[in-house]
Amino acid sequence: MTFKSNALTIIAALLAFPTVYFIIANLLNEMGIPGPYNLIGSFVESTGGREPLGWNINLLILCGPIAAILLTIFQFVKIEFHFSKEEFLLHFSVQKRWFPIIVTVASVLVVASIFFYMIGENCNC
Repeated sequence: MTFKSNALTIIAALLAFPTVYFIIANLLNEMGIPGPYNLIGSFVESTGGREPLGWNINLLILCGPIAAILLTIFQFVKIEFHFSKEEFLLHFSVQKRWFPIIVTVASVLVVASIFFYMIGENCNC
């Protein structure tokens, strides 16, 4: 069972993009390059936002890469299963579909960076 659709992959990439941009903008801001970070604030103000980024953008930043992983993983992982009285056979194979693989790997890296940032920020070591 696999799904083959470039539209799903594009949607997944668009779901992961705000998180990637947010992480890069924050890293550049910490290194003294505030341009991309300030662009976020001016975008929010131009769309009528008066408060800091709300819960909806936070949900997109946290859940976007996870949704991207779920949308793309089944585009290149093929799962086959067979039942019989004696055995249950489950077979996974990876197809060479590079665009979904790249989006999935990038989304996994983004989720991992958020996870390790959360651990590092909240660790009382």
